[in-house]
Amino acid sequence: NMRTLVISKSFGGETALAGPIENYPGFERIDGFELMERMKAQAEKLGTEFVDGDAALAENRYHCFRIKNGKKTYESKTIILAVGMEHRPLGLPNEEILKAKGIHYCATCDGPLYKGKTLGVVGGGDSAVKWASQLSDIGAAHVYLIVRENNLDRAEPINLKNLKTKKNVTILFETEVKELLGKERLESVRLQSTPSGPVRQGSNPPPAASSPFPEGGGKRWGKDEKNIKLQGLFVAIGAVPRGELPKQLGVKINSHGQIDVDPDTMKTNMDGVFAAGDVTNASGSFKQIITGAAQGALAATSAFRDIHEHPLVCELHAVPIAGLLK
Repeated sequence: NMRTLVISKSFGGETALAGPIENYPGFERIDGFELMERMKAQAEKLGTEFVDGDAALAENRYHCFRIKNGKKTYESKTIILAVGMEHRPLGLPNEEILKAKGIHYCATCDGPLYKGKTLGVVGGGDSAVKWASQLSDIGAAHVYLIVRENNLDRAEPINLKNLKTKKNVTILFETEVKELLGKERLESVRLQSTPSGPVRQGSNPPPAASSPFPEGGGKRWGKDEKNIKLQGLFVAIGAVPRGELPKQLGVKINSHGQIDVDPDTMKTNMDGVFAAGDVTNASGSFKQIITGAAQGALAATSAFRDIHEHPLVCELHAVPIAGLLK
């Protein structure tokens, strides 16, 4: 019988922090943390062991891996990398200093601290749209959604529809954050227009009266830079692979920072190493909980077959999974 071990520094990954989820089969609406708790409980019932902390490579021999977790070391014939992604920072000079002092990367985690405050969300994807709605619902006085593009085409229709019902959200298209201002805490941000073409009407810009700029939110507001006062700024501009284990193992990583896998087996270029979830290129830019779960099933099946094809390589203690599937 195989023993399976999950090594995870943060329970549930980004899904546990996602807030309400409405696109996972079997649930009309469920909180991300609750969904991950249910997945973990089911895995534990089937004998899966869970340990907290980081996973680091101690030794890599052909089809025999030694993985360190704190003071303990686990030996395995296969590894499934499901490390997920972490939020990409803006890369601005003052960002690190103001982190958790007005600059945040999770609306579900930190949004409740800003009830009655004026907030900004940076990004044009589905996460940014969801966060803007969440912050509105939490009780923010006003939310500015700062979008570099001239549309919100990357957002899921249901989330975009929900956003359009929020009276205290202003969408600023073709706008970039150029500077974070404040010493002890974030006080304001400097914005710059990035005109690229006419705003798409399908993106439904809000009324001009709700914008801090004379020309109105959601419309080109000129080439000047503008400052707006914000008590909090939530950054949702994409993600990068989490952790060092993929690099330590020597798996091939593409130009987008994703692990290259065979989509039929989730096998990497390294023997005995598989990957699943957002960290892979298996589903391109389409990242969903359902695709991560499906890839996890493929990777687990492939790992099982791989072990039976190499039964005498090293004594099996566990099949470590670096991070809980998103």
